[in-house]
This record gives sequence, C-alpha cells and structure tokens, in this order.
Amino acid sequence: MDDLEFRRRLFADPNNEQLTQEAKGDPEKQRLVDEAQDFDTMLGDAFKVPVPSDLQAKLLAQVEEELKPAMPSKVVNIAWYRRFSVPIASAASVMLAVLVYFSSAVHAPLHAGEHALEHVYYEESALRLNKEVTLQVVNEKLAMLGGKLEAMPGKVTYATFCNFKGQRSLHLIFQSEHGPMTVFIVPSDSNDYRDGKSHFTDERFAGSINKGKHADTILVANLGTPIEKYQGEVNNSLRWL
Repeated sequence: MDDLEFRRRLFADPNNEQLTQEAKGDPEKQRLVDEAQDFDTMLGDAFKVPVPSDLQAKLLAQVEEELKPAMPSKVVNIAWYRRFSVPIASAASVMLAVLVYFSSAVHAPLHAGEHALEHVYYEESALRLNKEVTLQVVNEKLAMLGGKLEAMPGKVTYATFCNFKGQRSLHLIFQSEHGPMTVFIVPSDSNDYRDGKSHFTDERFAGSINKGKHADTILVANLGTPIEKYQGEVNNSLRWL
C-alpha cells in the first residue's frame, strides 16, 4: 500500500497487525508505528485516572466560597436549586463550579513555573513511555523552531510540539538516573515570565528556567534531582541555526 493509505489505516488502528508487519522493513514506517502506539497508550492511561471520592464535596465548597462576596448580608429566600431534589442541586452546583474554574483559569495568568508544572501533570502519562525517540527525530522537530541538539543527557522517550503560554514550543522527555525529566524549549519571541523566578517547586517536582537569546529551556524533574547539572548539559548541546 502507498504511504497515504498506510498513515490513514495506522491512525485508525495503531495496533493493526498487518501494518506492524509491513513497517518492519521500513525504518520510517516503524517510527510512525512506534509514535502512534505510544500515543494510543498515553490516551488509554489518561482515561484510567480515577475520580477522587471527595470531588463533589470540594466543588460544592468552592461554589459556596465563590458566591459569598456576591450574597447580601440578609438572605431569606432559598436558592432556586435547593427547591429541587438533591441530584439536581448537585448537578447545578458542579456545573457552576466548572464554569467558575474555567472563568478564573482564563483570567488568572500563570507564571512560567506554574504553567510548566500544570503541563507536566496534564500529560503525566507520557512520563511512563519507554520507547526511544531518536535524536534525528527530535532535531527534525526542533529545526522548525530554528534549533538543533547535539546530544541529550539520556534516552528521549517523548517529543512533540505543545502550546506553552501561547507559544509553539517543543516538549521533550528523557530518562535519567533520577527518573524521567521534562524539557520545554520555548522560543523567546513573546515570553512573559511575570515574577522572573528561575526556580520553582511543588510537593513532587522541581523546575528550572534558563532564559536564552533564542529560546528559554525549562526543565522539570523529581524532587532531589540535580536539575542544574542537567540544565547545563541541555543548554550546552543546544545550537541555533
């Protein structure tokens, strides 16, 4: 079959045995199969994330907290949704909480470190991928941003473009002796790092931001990782065309 038909069938079913066999004799097709299967695995893992048992209670508490400033000091009428059964009231409350969340998310700007952490958590399943992405493939993508990597301090297992604070960027994950490490290479055309912090952390991850002339490199790794060492290795191998 021709390349177009191969890609069409691969996107429809990444685990098609016929396509897997055909790709064995073609490195380019094998790369496409590996990437499609990795992405399919990542999607499958994302759907397996359990819903916390206290989610409804937290959403209801957030709604009450958000509504407090808008409520008069003396209220005698019962809120309209409390006049109906509990399931309807809960559904309305959850919907309002979702609207409040997205409204605040749009208007509350995240600092670069917060955005990086949020991005890592959003694609956390990608940290568990283990099939190698060659440096050639990485550089094919990075060339679109005007850069090139001479080496990486570990096996790359994830390489894709992403939207980082409105900027098309390269999202990489490589494996180190301290666990998977995430790298964002963000062109510096329009970066706005409001607080200027070069280091950030939460209860699981630590991160470092290196601001460069052509792009900023942002690394996120498990707590306790010598992140500055890896930051230096990545920056030293990064070249701009």
